[in-house]
Formats: sequence, C-alpha cells, structure tokens
Amino acid sequence: MLRARNLALAITVCLTLHGCGGSNKQSFKYKIAVVPKGLTHEFWQSVHRGAEQAAKDLTDKGISTQVAWDGPRKEDDAKEQIDIIKLNLSNKINGLVLAPQHSETMIASVEEAQKQDVPVVIIDSGLNNPDAYVKYVATNNYHGGELAAEHLLKVLRDDGNQAPKLVLLRYQTGSESTDQREKGFIDYVEKAKEKDQPGITWLSKDDYYAGATKDSAMKAAATLLDSLRDKGIDGIFAPNESSASGLLQVLRSQKERLPKKVRFVGFDSSVPLLEALEDGEIDGLVVQDPYRMGYLGLWTVVQYLEGFNVAPDGDKTQSTGEHLITKANLKDKSTEELFKEELQLQRKISLPDYSKKR
Repeated sequence: MLRARNLALAITVCLTLHGCGGSNKQSFKYKIAVVPKGLTHEFWQSVHRGAEQAAKDLTDKGISTQVAWDGPRKEDDAKEQIDIIKLNLSNKINGLVLAPQHSETMIASVEEAQKQDVPVVIIDSGLNNPDAYVKYVATNNYHGGELAAEHLLKVLRDDGNQAPKLVLLRYQTGSESTDQREKGFIDYVEKAKEKDQPGITWLSKDDYYAGATKDSAMKAAATLLDSLRDKGIDGIFAPNESSASGLLQVLRSQKERLPKKVRFVGFDSSVPLLEALEDGEIDGLVVQDPYRMGYLGLWTVVQYLEGFNVAPDGDKTQSTGEHLITKANLKDKSTEELFKEELQLQRKISLPDYSKKR
C-alpha cells in the first residue's frame, strides 16, 4: 500500500510541478499536505474544497501554494494515516494540515513533523500535545453537543414529555471531537435533570459505539434498538455523520416494530440526512463549517510559514462555528452555504488578524 502511494504521489508531483517533460514547468512556494481522517464522508469533501480555495486565493495574492490531499479510506485506520504523514514528510512538504484520527496515537507523527521544521495545523479533532502544533482550527464540539441536547429536550417537551428516556449512541474511543460532543450532550442533560427535569432517565450513555463506518453504525444501532425497545426509548443522539446515517437506516427498517416515534438529533450533514430532516425523520442536525475549517487550516499554516504569529497571546484555538439545523431553517441561504458546493465556492471567508510577525 505504501509503495503504491509513493508511486502515485511521485506521478502527481511530476505532472503537477514538472509536467514530466520539462515543459510548462510550474513551481510553488509552498506545498501543504492536507490529511483528513478519511475520504468518504461529505464533510471531508467540503474540507478539501475549502483548502483548495484557500490555496487558489493565496496564489492569486502572489503566495503560490499547492495542496497535497490524501487520507485513509476508513476513519479507524490509524496506521494508514500515519503512513500518509510519513510519505508526505519524505516528499519535503512545507506544512501539514491534519485531522488526527486519535488524540494520542498521532502525537508521534506530528512531533516528527515538528523535528523536520514542518509546521502543523490541527483541524477537526484535537491532539493531546499542544506544543507540537501551531494552531487548532475546529468546531467547538462541546458546545455542539450542548446544542444537540438542548434541541432534543425541547422537541420532547413540545411533545409533552418532561421525563424522557434517552440514549446516546457513541462514536468510538479516542476521537477527541466526538468525545467532546458526547460530553457536551451528557453535561447539558445532567444540568437539566438537576434544574427542572428530574424525571429524565438514561437508558444508555456508555454501552453502544457506532464505529467508523455507516455499516458498523447500523449493526450497533440494531443491537441497541433490540436491547432497549421494550424500555420505551424517547430520544437518541448520534454524534457524527456515519453514526447518524446508520441509526437513520435502522430506525426506518424497524419503524413498525417500535412502540412510538423516537425523537432523533444527529451531528453533521449529508444529502440523505438533510432529506430525512426535511421529511421529519430527524428532528435536528448540529452541523459544522467544514469548508471554513479547510480554508482556515490551509491559510493559517501558510501565514505561519510567512512568519506571522498565528497564536496571538498564546491562543492556539480558532473556532469555526457550530449551527443547529431544523426543518424551519433548512432552506435558508446561511444554512445551505454550509454544505452546498456551489454556495461554498461563492463564500468569502472572514480571516483572523495575524498581522504581527513572530
């Protein structure tokens, strides 16, 4: 696999930079590797578009920048992500934008980039060594989990249910972004129990993990529903695109077997999830701004390479925002530009002030 990637990347570099024939040579000041957690989810496709647009805008301003985009096929293949980072470092990249699959496992790879004087911007999901990177550009995932809990409890109260029975379908251990979403969700519910809804009951918050794919999420969701159906599930939260997609499919297939409608809030967006939101199968989606995340991740590492201080006052975190989508605001332009390609490419991204040199 690694040899094949080396060959593919060598061909790409040859074609892009040298034309493989010495003609139409195009040089770049900076080659930036952008390595997502995976390649299949629509979220990462938006990140890719944002990074490419940032590179284009920088090039138009006289800072010629090339994106080297590659990621694992599956979001739970840490070895493949590590191999991709090693490959990019061996090909003399100038900077790295990384969405680490695991907050601990990826530390050594990022530290190796640091040793080679390759600055790293972390996106999407945190890394447990802030000294190894120059900036963390991401959603406030904890707040996103709070938004999900707030909306789910509101929907249930609107149903007249002040004492709902809740389920959290977790993602997988070690993913800092989804860990924070789950924590935000749990903490908000616990505060609601203490404040004015003491009858809230957890049917499960630690027992079921969706895993990295839609298929694994479907298996986990099927087991969950089989185990808890007779206990009267009122509401479920799924903390990412694949877990929400898998849960949606299982809820559809078991609709006739469920004693009542299960209220459902998910995280992230895809065409099927948005259609389900419009049809009333999903009650809300908390979405990120992956296009802005990709744009600012790429732009920030180039600003660092240009000598600017990207962490003024020592602040290494740049929030990209989190948004609750419901059927009521689904068609708003401000909502659609978060995930529609044609609207993303029309956006002008507001940029932080990194005008001071390091």
